[in-house]
Amino acid sequence: MLRALLVLYAWLAVGVASVLVVSQPALARRAPPPSPSPTPSATPSPSPTPTLTPAERIARLQATLDALAREAPGRLGVTVYDITQDTRVSVRGDEGFPLASTAKLAIALAAFRRADQGRLNLNERIRITAADLRHGPSEIAAQHPRGNVTLTYWQLIAGMLIDSDNTASDVLLGTLGGPAAIQTFLTKLGTHGFHFRKSEAELYADARRGRTFARGGDNAGTPNGVADLLRELALGHYLSLDATNELLLLLAASHTGEGRLRAGLPPDATLAHKTGTSDTAGGVTDATNDAGILTLPDGRRIVIVAFLSAARADAGACDAVLAGVARAAYDAFGP
Repeated sequence: MLRALLVLYAWLAVGVASVLVVSQPALARRAPPPSPSPTPSATPSPSPTPTLTPAERIARLQATLDALAREAPGRLGVTVYDITQDTRVSVRGDEGFPLASTAKLAIALAAFRRADQGRLNLNERIRITAADLRHGPSEIAAQHPRGNVTLTYWQLIAGMLIDSDNTASDVLLGTLGGPAAIQTFLTKLGTHGFHFRKSEAELYADARRGRTFARGGDNAGTPNGVADLLRELALGHYLSLDATNELLLLLAASHTGEGRLRAGLPPDATLAHKTGTSDTAGGVTDATNDAGILTLPDGRRIVIVAFLSAARADAGACDAVLAGVARAAYDAFGP
């Protein structure tokens, strides 16, 4: 419990600063990494809505999520998990969904784990060539259209999480051994419902062929499985304290998905999250995702995972569904 508290207070104390990584190739890993607060207080207890009992709040949240799922323009899967109370509410929690860039959580976790083991120096530089550049979101490709740039592994992780950079993702994936190696890592870690099988290059090829998730495209995950991965990360069970802090800070600085989970939360609530978005083909968007750790003003943490698949609606309408999930979670567990 003390380790989990140190993780929480350390990364909140540092703040959430946006980082434009690839525009400064000389930038190395943050030095020193965030330091833990020396005097963390006890884990706060939830402050229930005065007019509702905890059971009533959970029942209302379940009813709201069920209604959102019925009214969604596609298949909605949700898990909301209160870490403090060990309370879970879900809709289609054990069903598989396309992860899109939410799968980058696994790559980042594997990279930091390898660094903790002394098998990867995050300050080491790697040259990015033209052959390494990827379609889709990539600040590296936009700023260096011919490649020929050298970046540290830490910069690649930051770009992958903050800007969802596809070039950074595939370079890191190659260093770590490819999709099969990531899946082996996740299996050994004890995760479930998280199936990593595609690189960004392969996802792009699938999209060009019109291959959807239902036809074998994309990486797969369940809302419950991804929620459990985020819970274990938040509790400091996967990584060292410094690595956990760095990973949470990068997720909190994410630039993507402002209209999704974050849009359903008040300004004083901190969200460390990773989005995922597929291409739209024939008016259908295979993946509109957001998954993260909400920190309430009193320090309590709520994991929220929302996956919207096979949606027949524009991006704004899809994002609004996920914002509704976050709003319902905050109403249930917030002050």
